[in-house]
Amino acid sequence: MKKTLFVTLALAAAFSCTKTPDPSITLSTDTVNVNFEGAERVAVEITANRDWTITTDGSTWYTVEPLSGSGDATVYITVEPLETVATRAAELVLTAESATTRLSIVQGLPDVADVQSGSFVIEEVFFAGYLLEDGKSADGTDGDQYIKITNNTDNLLYADGLLLTLGCENSQISSTGSYWGWPETPDAIGVDDIYQIPGNGTDYPVLPGKSLVIALNAQNFAEENGAGLDLSKADFEFYDGENEYFPDSNNPDVADLNIWVKSSFTVTMLHARGYFSVALAKVPDTYNAESFMEEFAWEGEQTFYLFGEPFRTRDIPSGNYLIKNEWVVDGVNLGVEQDLGRLWFNASIDSGYTGCGKIDSDPDRYGKSALRKNNGGKLADTNNSTNDFTRDATPTLAK
Repeated sequence: MKKTLFVTLALAAAFSCTKTPDPSITLSTDTVNVNFEGAERVAVEITANRDWTITTDGSTWYTVEPLSGSGDATVYITVEPLETVATRAAELVLTAESATTRLSIVQGLPDVADVQSGSFVIEEVFFAGYLLEDGKSADGTDGDQYIKITNNTDNLLYADGLLLTLGCENSQISSTGSYWGWPETPDAIGVDDIYQIPGNGTDYPVLPGKSLVIALNAQNFAEENGAGLDLSKADFEFYDGENEYFPDSNNPDVADLNIWVKSSFTVTMLHARGYFSVALAKVPDTYNAESFMEEFAWEGEQTFYLFGEPFRTRDIPSGNYLIKNEWVVDGVNLGVEQDLGRLWFNASIDSGYTGCGKIDSDPDRYGKSALRKNNGGKLADTNNSTNDFTRDATPTLAK
Protein backbone atom coordinates (compact mmCIF):
# COMPACT_ATOMS: atom_id res chain seq x y z
CA MET A 1 0.00 0.00 0.00
CA LYS A 2 2.81 2.43 0.82
CA LYS A 3 4.58 1.44 -2.40
CA THR A 4 1.51 2.13 -4.48
CA LEU A 5 0.99 5.47 -2.81
CA PHE A 6 4.62 6.40 -3.49
CA VAL A 7 4.33 5.60 -7.20
CA THR A 8 1.11 7.56 -7.48
CA LEU A 9 2.67 10.56 -5.80
CA ALA A 10 5.74 10.31 -8.04
CA LEU A 11 3.66 10.28 -11.20
CA ALA A 12 1.62 13.22 -9.98
CA ALA A 13 4.80 15.12 -9.28
CA ALA A 14 6.15 14.33 -12.74
CA PHE A 15 2.98 15.53 -14.49
CA SER A 16 2.88 18.66 -12.39
CA CYS A 17 6.36 19.58 -13.77
CA THR A 18 5.21 19.39 -17.45
CA LYS A 19 4.57 23.06 -18.37
CA THR A 20 2.37 24.27 -21.25
CA PRO A 21 4.71 25.97 -23.81
CA ASP A 22 4.56 29.74 -24.13
CA PRO A 23 2.79 31.19 -27.21
CA SER A 24 5.13 31.32 -30.18
CA ILE A 25 4.91 32.58 -33.77
CA THR A 26 7.79 32.83 -36.26
CA LEU A 27 8.06 33.49 -40.02
CA SER A 28 10.18 32.08 -42.84
CA THR A 29 11.23 35.65 -43.67
CA ASP A 30 10.82 39.06 -42.09
CA THR A 31 10.72 41.01 -45.38
CA VAL A 32 8.97 40.44 -48.68
CA ASN A 33 10.68 42.38 -51.48
CA VAL A 34 8.59 42.88 -54.61
CA ASN A 35 9.55 44.73 -57.81
CA PHE A 36 7.51 47.43 -59.53
CA GLU A 37 5.53 44.86 -61.54
CA GLY A 38 4.01 43.45 -58.38
CA ALA A 39 3.53 39.74 -57.77
CA GLU A 40 0.67 37.32 -58.10
CA ARG A 41 1.38 35.43 -54.88
CA VAL A 42 4.33 35.44 -52.52
CA ALA A 43 4.27 32.61 -49.96
CA VAL A 44 5.38 33.16 -46.36
CA GLU A 45 5.49 30.22 -43.95
CA ILE A 46 4.12 30.68 -40.42
CA THR A 47 5.20 28.47 -37.54
CA ALA A 48 2.89 28.91 -34.52
CA ASN A 49 1.59 26.95 -31.56
CA ARG A 50 -1.59 28.97 -31.09
CA ASP A 51 -4.36 30.53 -33.08
CA TRP A 52 -2.97 33.61 -34.85
CA THR A 53 -4.20 36.76 -36.60
CA ILE A 54 -2.65 39.28 -39.00
CA THR A 55 -3.26 43.01 -38.71
CA THR A 56 -2.56 45.15 -41.80
CA ASP A 57 -2.05 48.90 -42.06
CA GLY A 58 -5.15 49.28 -44.20
CA SER A 59 -3.36 49.91 -47.50
CA THR A 60 -5.11 48.62 -50.60
CA TRP A 61 -2.11 48.01 -52.88
CA TYR A 62 -1.56 44.56 -51.39
CA THR A 63 -3.71 41.73 -50.08
CA VAL A 64 -2.99 39.01 -47.51
CA GLU A 65 -4.71 35.62 -47.39
CA PRO A 66 -5.64 34.27 -44.93
CA LEU A 67 -5.69 36.85 -42.17
CA SER A 68 -6.13 34.29 -39.41
CA GLY A 69 -5.47 30.63 -38.72
CA SER A 70 -4.28 28.06 -36.24
CA GLY A 71 -0.82 26.54 -35.93
CA ASP A 72 1.58 26.22 -38.83
CA ALA A 73 0.29 27.67 -42.11
CA THR A 74 1.18 29.37 -45.40
CA VAL A 75 0.16 32.97 -45.98
CA TYR A 76 0.01 34.43 -49.52
CA ILE A 77 0.70 38.07 -50.28
CA THR A 78 -0.39 39.71 -53.54
CA VAL A 79 1.07 43.09 -54.53
CA GLU A 80 -0.32 45.34 -57.27
CA PRO A 81 1.96 46.94 -59.90
CA LEU A 82 3.26 50.42 -59.22
CA GLU A 83 1.34 53.15 -61.00
CA THR A 84 3.40 56.05 -59.69
CA VAL A 85 7.15 56.39 -59.46
CA ALA A 86 7.61 55.99 -55.72
CA THR A 87 8.67 53.08 -53.57
CA ARG A 88 6.20 51.92 -50.96
CA ALA A 89 6.27 49.75 -47.87
CA ALA A 90 3.88 48.24 -45.35
CA GLU A 91 4.22 46.37 -42.06
CA LEU A 92 2.03 43.50 -40.95
CA VAL A 93 1.67 42.52 -37.29
CA LEU A 94 1.16 38.82 -36.57
CA THR A 95 -0.20 37.88 -33.14
CA ALA A 96 -0.56 34.54 -31.40
CA GLU A 97 -1.93 35.37 -27.94
CA SER A 98 0.93 37.18 -26.21
CA ALA A 99 3.48 36.44 -28.97
CA THR A 100 3.93 38.90 -31.84
CA THR A 101 6.16 39.27 -34.88
CA ARG A 102 6.26 41.61 -37.86
CA LEU A 103 6.47 41.20 -41.61
CA SER A 104 7.54 44.03 -43.94
CA ILE A 105 6.40 44.35 -47.55
CA VAL A 106 8.68 46.53 -49.67
CA GLN A 107 8.02 47.39 -53.33
CA GLY A 108 10.87 49.05 -55.18
CA LEU A 109 11.52 50.82 -58.47
CA PRO A 110 13.32 49.41 -61.51
CA ASP A 111 16.83 50.54 -62.37
CA VAL A 112 17.16 53.84 -64.21
CA ALA A 113 18.48 53.80 -67.79
CA ASP A 114 19.51 56.51 -70.22
CA VAL A 115 17.18 57.44 -73.05
CA GLN A 116 18.58 55.97 -76.24
CA SER A 117 17.38 54.52 -79.52
CA GLY A 118 14.37 52.28 -79.01
CA SER A 119 13.89 53.13 -75.34
CA PHE A 120 10.90 55.39 -75.86
CA VAL A 121 8.79 54.52 -78.88
CA ILE A 122 5.94 56.33 -80.58
CA GLU A 123 3.07 54.01 -79.73
CA GLU A 124 0.29 55.94 -81.41
CA VAL A 125 -0.38 58.91 -83.65
CA PHE A 126 -3.95 60.23 -83.78
CA PHE A 127 -4.16 62.96 -86.39
CA ALA A 128 -7.43 62.50 -88.32
CA GLY A 129 -9.81 63.80 -85.65
CA TYR A 130 -13.52 63.04 -85.64
CA LEU A 131 -16.37 64.24 -87.81
CA LEU A 132 -18.65 66.67 -86.09
CA GLU A 133 -22.35 66.05 -85.88
CA ASP A 134 -23.00 67.94 -89.12
CA GLY A 135 -20.90 65.32 -90.89
CA LYS A 136 -18.92 67.97 -92.72
CA SER A 137 -16.23 69.41 -90.46
CA ALA A 138 -13.47 67.47 -88.73
CA ASP A 139 -12.29 68.35 -85.26
CA GLY A 140 -8.77 67.69 -86.53
CA THR A 141 -8.79 71.36 -87.54
CA ASP A 142 -9.46 72.30 -83.91
CA GLY A 143 -6.69 70.22 -82.41
CA ASP A 144 -8.35 66.91 -81.45
CA GLN A 145 -5.02 65.17 -82.01
CA TYR A 146 -2.41 63.45 -79.87
CA ILE A 147 0.80 61.45 -79.89
CA LYS A 148 1.42 58.74 -77.33
CA ILE A 149 4.97 57.74 -76.43
CA THR A 150 5.77 54.65 -74.37
CA ASN A 151 8.69 53.31 -72.32
CA ASN A 152 9.46 50.08 -74.18
CA THR A 153 12.22 48.92 -71.80
CA ASP A 154 12.42 47.15 -68.46
CA ASN A 155 14.00 50.21 -66.84
CA LEU A 156 12.80 53.50 -65.44
CA LEU A 157 13.25 56.29 -67.98
CA TYR A 158 13.02 60.05 -67.57
CA ALA A 159 11.36 61.92 -70.42
CA ASP A 160 12.90 65.26 -69.43
CA GLY A 161 14.51 66.95 -72.44
CA LEU A 162 13.10 64.55 -75.03
CA LEU A 163 12.45 66.27 -78.36
CA LEU A 164 9.29 65.73 -80.39
CA THR A 165 9.85 66.65 -84.03
CA LEU A 166 7.95 66.80 -87.32
CA GLY A 167 9.53 66.19 -90.71
CA CYS A 168 9.90 69.27 -92.88
CA GLU A 169 8.28 67.86 -96.01
CA ASN A 170 5.29 65.65 -96.68
CA SER A 171 5.35 62.15 -98.07
CA GLN A 172 3.01 62.60 -101.02
CA ILE A 173 3.53 63.38 -104.71
CA SER A 174 2.40 66.84 -105.69
CA SER A 175 -0.79 66.87 -107.74
CA THR A 176 0.65 69.63 -109.93
CA GLY A 177 3.63 67.55 -111.01
CA SER A 178 6.02 70.20 -109.75
CA TYR A 179 7.86 70.21 -106.43
CA TRP A 180 11.05 71.14 -104.65
CA GLY A 181 13.21 68.07 -104.10
CA TRP A 182 15.36 67.65 -101.03
CA PRO A 183 18.82 66.08 -100.72
CA GLU A 184 18.96 62.55 -99.33
CA THR A 185 20.02 62.41 -95.67
CA PRO A 186 21.14 58.86 -94.86
CA ASP A 187 22.82 59.94 -91.61
CA ALA A 188 20.20 62.34 -90.26
CA ILE A 189 16.54 63.36 -90.38
CA GLY A 190 15.32 66.72 -91.60
CA VAL A 191 12.85 68.56 -89.35
CA ASP A 192 11.30 72.01 -89.12
CA ASP A 193 9.24 71.69 -85.92
CA ILE A 194 10.99 70.82 -82.68
CA TYR A 195 9.28 70.81 -79.31
CA GLN A 196 10.85 69.67 -76.05
CA ILE A 197 9.46 67.96 -72.97
CA PRO A 198 10.42 70.25 -70.06
CA GLY A 199 12.12 69.20 -66.84
CA ASN A 200 15.43 69.25 -65.02
CA GLY A 201 16.34 65.60 -65.53
CA THR A 202 14.15 63.78 -63.04
CA ASP A 203 10.83 65.61 -63.23
CA TYR A 204 9.02 63.25 -65.62
CA PRO A 205 9.73 59.59 -64.81
CA VAL A 206 8.05 56.86 -66.86
CA LEU A 207 7.82 53.28 -65.59
CA PRO A 208 8.38 50.35 -67.96
CA GLY A 209 5.39 49.89 -70.24
CA LYS A 210 3.84 53.20 -69.21
CA SER A 211 3.04 56.05 -71.59
CA LEU A 212 2.84 59.81 -71.93
CA VAL A 213 0.10 61.49 -73.95
CA ILE A 214 1.05 64.67 -75.79
CA ALA A 215 -2.04 66.53 -77.00
CA LEU A 216 -2.12 69.25 -79.60
CA ASN A 217 -4.79 70.85 -77.41
CA ALA A 218 -5.51 69.39 -73.98
CA GLN A 219 -9.26 69.91 -74.09
CA ASN A 220 -12.27 67.70 -73.54
CA PHE A 221 -13.46 67.56 -77.12
CA ALA A 222 -16.03 64.89 -76.27
CA GLU A 223 -17.77 67.38 -73.99
CA GLU A 224 -17.34 70.36 -76.28
CA ASN A 225 -18.60 68.86 -79.51
CA GLY A 226 -19.88 65.39 -78.68
CA ALA A 227 -17.70 63.68 -81.24
CA GLY A 228 -14.08 63.94 -80.12
CA LEU A 229 -11.88 62.66 -77.30
CA ASP A 230 -11.23 63.83 -73.78
CA LEU A 231 -7.65 65.10 -73.97
CA SER A 232 -7.94 67.30 -70.88
CA LYS A 233 -5.89 64.84 -68.82
CA ALA A 234 -2.98 64.63 -71.24
CA ASP A 235 0.53 64.76 -69.79
CA PHE A 236 1.69 67.57 -72.10
CA GLU A 237 0.29 69.86 -74.74
CA PHE A 238 1.57 71.98 -77.59
CA TYR A 239 1.04 75.62 -76.74
CA ASP A 240 2.19 78.22 -79.22
CA GLY A 241 1.59 81.22 -77.01
CA GLU A 242 -0.53 84.31 -77.38
CA ASN A 243 -1.33 85.36 -80.93
CA GLU A 244 -3.73 88.19 -81.69
CA TYR A 245 -4.94 86.64 -84.92
CA PHE A 246 -4.50 82.92 -84.22
CA PRO A 247 -5.01 82.36 -80.47
CA ASP A 248 -4.01 78.95 -79.16
CA SER A 249 -6.04 77.38 -76.36
CA ASN A 250 -4.18 76.44 -73.20
CA ASN A 251 -5.03 74.07 -70.37
CA PRO A 252 -3.33 75.42 -67.22
CA ASP A 253 -3.47 71.97 -65.62
CA VAL A 254 -1.36 70.36 -68.38
CA ALA A 255 2.35 71.06 -68.81
CA ASP A 256 3.34 72.88 -72.00
CA LEU A 257 6.08 71.65 -74.29
CA ASN A 258 9.05 73.96 -74.74
CA ILE A 259 9.29 75.43 -78.23
CA TRP A 260 12.64 75.00 -79.95
CA VAL A 261 11.68 75.43 -83.60
CA LYS A 262 8.23 76.32 -84.91
CA SER A 263 7.48 76.43 -88.63
CA SER A 264 3.89 77.62 -88.50
CA PHE A 265 3.01 81.30 -88.22
CA THR A 266 -0.28 80.26 -86.64
CA VAL A 267 -0.58 77.17 -84.41
CA THR A 268 1.17 73.85 -84.85
CA MET A 269 -1.02 70.95 -85.95
CA LEU A 270 -0.51 67.41 -87.14
CA HIS A 271 -1.38 67.03 -90.81
CA ALA A 272 -5.02 65.88 -90.72
CA ARG A 273 -4.43 63.35 -93.52
CA GLY A 274 -1.17 62.04 -92.07
CA TYR A 275 1.46 63.33 -94.49
CA PHE A 276 4.18 64.55 -92.12
CA SER A 277 6.43 62.10 -90.28
CA VAL A 278 7.03 62.21 -86.51
CA ALA A 279 10.18 61.49 -84.50
CA LEU A 280 11.58 61.50 -80.97
CA ALA A 281 15.15 62.58 -80.35
CA LYS A 282 17.52 63.22 -77.47
CA VAL A 283 20.40 65.55 -78.23
CA PRO A 284 23.32 65.93 -75.81
CA ASP A 285 22.59 68.14 -72.83
CA THR A 286 25.28 70.56 -74.01
CA TYR A 287 22.84 71.89 -76.61
CA ASN A 288 19.96 74.25 -76.10
CA ALA A 289 17.60 75.53 -78.77
CA GLU A 290 19.88 78.36 -79.86
CA SER A 291 23.12 76.39 -80.04
CA PHE A 292 21.39 73.51 -81.79
CA MET A 293 19.90 75.74 -84.48
CA GLU A 294 23.23 77.46 -84.99
CA GLU A 295 25.15 74.23 -85.53
CA PHE A 296 22.63 71.99 -87.27
CA ALA A 297 20.87 74.24 -89.78
CA TRP A 298 20.25 72.18 -92.93
CA GLU A 299 22.53 73.60 -95.59
CA GLY A 300 22.62 72.62 -99.24
CA GLU A 301 20.50 72.95 -102.34
CA GLN A 302 17.02 71.96 -103.41
CA THR A 303 16.10 71.16 -106.99
CA PHE A 304 12.80 72.25 -108.47
CA TYR A 305 11.24 69.55 -110.63
CA LEU A 306 8.74 70.45 -113.32
CA PHE A 307 6.88 67.52 -114.85
CA GLY A 308 9.58 65.20 -113.54
CA GLU A 309 12.51 67.15 -114.94
CA PRO A 310 14.95 69.34 -112.96
CA PHE A 311 14.27 72.98 -113.69
CA ARG A 312 16.30 75.09 -111.26
CA THR A 313 17.94 75.03 -107.83
CA ARG A 314 17.96 77.14 -104.69
CA ASP A 315 19.48 77.08 -101.24
CA ILE A 316 17.52 75.10 -98.65
CA PRO A 317 15.32 77.70 -96.90
CA SER A 318 16.17 78.68 -93.37
CA GLY A 319 14.21 77.06 -90.57
CA ASN A 320 15.09 73.47 -91.51
CA TYR A 321 17.43 71.39 -89.37
CA LEU A 322 19.19 68.04 -89.32
CA ILE A 323 19.18 65.68 -86.33
CA LYS A 324 21.79 62.95 -86.40
CA ASN A 325 20.56 59.36 -86.66
CA GLU A 326 22.40 58.53 -83.44
CA TRP A 327 20.26 61.08 -81.58
CA VAL A 328 16.97 59.76 -82.92
CA VAL A 329 15.15 57.72 -80.28
CA ASP A 330 12.30 56.68 -82.61
CA GLY A 331 10.92 57.80 -85.94
CA VAL A 332 7.71 56.97 -87.77
CA ASN A 333 7.04 57.73 -91.42
CA LEU A 334 3.45 58.70 -92.13
CA GLY A 335 1.81 58.54 -95.53
CA VAL A 336 -1.11 57.46 -97.67
CA GLU A 337 -0.93 54.67 -100.24
CA GLN A 338 -2.42 56.81 -102.98
CA ASP A 339 0.21 59.14 -104.49
CA LEU A 340 2.86 58.08 -101.96
CA GLY A 341 6.13 59.76 -102.80
CA ARG A 342 9.27 59.80 -100.70
CA LEU A 343 9.34 58.27 -97.22
CA TRP A 344 10.71 61.22 -95.32
CA PHE A 345 12.92 59.53 -92.71
CA ASN A 346 15.82 57.42 -93.98
CA ALA A 347 15.52 53.62 -93.91
CA SER A 348 17.74 53.18 -90.85
CA ILE A 349 15.16 55.15 -88.87
CA ASP A 350 12.04 53.74 -90.56
CA SER A 351 12.05 51.62 -93.70
CA GLY A 352 8.25 51.57 -93.92
CA TYR A 353 5.31 53.85 -93.20
CA THR A 354 1.94 53.91 -91.49
CA GLY A 355 -1.13 56.12 -91.24
CA CYS A 356 -4.89 56.05 -91.72
CA GLY A 357 -6.94 55.71 -94.88
CA LYS A 358 -5.92 54.44 -98.30
CA ILE A 359 -6.73 57.42 -100.49
CA ASP A 360 -6.19 61.13 -100.20
CA SER A 361 -8.86 62.69 -97.95
CA ASP A 362 -10.20 59.23 -97.19
CA PRO A 363 -13.53 59.73 -95.35
CA ASP A 364 -12.96 56.47 -93.48
CA ARG A 365 -9.91 57.81 -91.66
CA TYR A 366 -11.90 59.84 -89.13
CA GLY A 367 -11.85 58.46 -85.62
CA LYS A 368 -8.92 56.15 -86.48
CA SER A 369 -5.29 56.15 -85.40
CA ALA A 370 -1.97 54.61 -86.36
CA LEU A 371 -1.24 52.22 -83.46
CA ARG A 372 1.91 50.21 -82.80
CA LYS A 373 1.40 46.47 -82.37
CA ASN A 374 1.98 44.73 -79.04
CA ASN A 375 4.02 41.55 -79.20
CA GLY A 376 3.75 39.72 -75.91
CA GLY A 377 4.11 42.69 -73.62
CA LYS A 378 6.58 44.69 -75.73
CA LEU A 379 5.71 47.04 -78.54
CA ALA A 380 6.89 45.95 -81.98
CA ASP A 381 9.96 47.92 -83.04
CA THR A 382 11.73 46.63 -86.15
CA ASN A 383 12.22 50.12 -87.62
CA ASN A 384 9.63 49.25 -90.26
CA SER A 385 6.33 50.95 -89.50
CA THR A 386 4.56 49.02 -92.25
CA ASN A 387 5.02 45.90 -90.12
CA ASP A 388 5.08 47.47 -86.66
CA PHE A 389 1.83 49.44 -86.84
CA THR A 390 -1.85 48.74 -87.32
CA ARG A 391 -3.43 51.26 -89.65
CA ASP A 392 -6.95 52.54 -89.01
CA ALA A 393 -6.96 51.37 -85.41
CA THR A 394 -9.35 52.45 -82.67
CA PRO A 395 -7.68 55.26 -80.69
CA THR A 396 -6.55 54.02 -77.30
CA LEU A 397 -8.03 57.07 -75.60
CA ALA A 398 -11.43 56.14 -77.03
CA LYS A 399 -11.39 52.70 -75.35
